Order: sequence, then structure tokens, then C-alpha cells
Amino acid sequence: MKKFVILLCINLSASIAFAKEYTVDLVTVGDNNASMVFEPGFIKINKGDTIIFKPSDVTHNAESFSVPPNAKPFKTPLNGKPTKVTFSEDGIYLYKCLPHAIMGMLGVVQVGEPVNMEETKKNWEKFKATVAINKDRVDNYLKMVK
Repeated sequence: MKKFVILLCINLSASIAFAKEYTVDLVTVGDNNASMVFEPGFIKINKGDTIIFKPSDVTHNAESFSVPPNAKPFKTPLNGKPTKVTFSEDGIYLYKCLPHAIMGMLGVVQVGEPVNMEETKKNWEKFKATVAINKDRVDNYLKMVK
């Protein structure tokens, strides 16, 4: 039992030690003059990694609208300040900027294995009706999931 506890502690500390931080910029005008975008719009990370959501101003935030089973939804404030979110469950996370979702300001995070792909696609199809422009962004991001 003592060996098991020691191995468990080593395993947990190793995953924390190798966790990485990534940045997603929340911008009004991005690369190629794209409007209302997350850059990058699709990002693949590992379980335990952190994303810093960095808004260009107080009108942008990032909040999930589809998460894997057992995952906690996230919502960053509308205050213009960077916010860290750590992802602890494998799967696909869909998120939006609340004020600009209608304009297609949407993003996809893949954490490890895409264990919830079918549910994610269903959730996206339901949400898509609320998006006026740039609907193809999420469709294109989901094609990047491997």
C-alpha cells in the first residue's frame, strides 16, 4: 500500500510538472482582418494544461457552452483582464464570447482524446441557429480534431 501511495504521488506531481500554459487572444480584428475571433480558434492541449484567455478589451470574454462529461464549465469575466482556465478532463470544449457569439466569435479546445465528439456535434448544431455570421468557423475547427 505504501508503494502504491508513493507511485501515485510521483505520477500526480509529474503531470503537474509537465503541464503547459497557452494563450488564446480574444480580439475584435485578428489575422487576415477577421473580425471577432479567438486566436487561435482551435487549440489542442493535454489534460492538466492551462489556457490564458487574453481579451483585447472589456467587451470580450470566453465561456463554455459544451463540455465533456464530468468537466466543469468555465466563464471568464468581461473585465479586459487575462484569465487562466485549467482543463482537467479529456474531450472537446466549445466556447463563445457572450456579446459576440452571434457574430461567430467561437472557439474549440481539444483536451487529449475527443471522447465527446458526437455530443459536441449535436450541441453545435443546436447552437448554430443562434449565430448570424461566420458559422463555418466551428465546422472548420471541428474538422481539425484528431
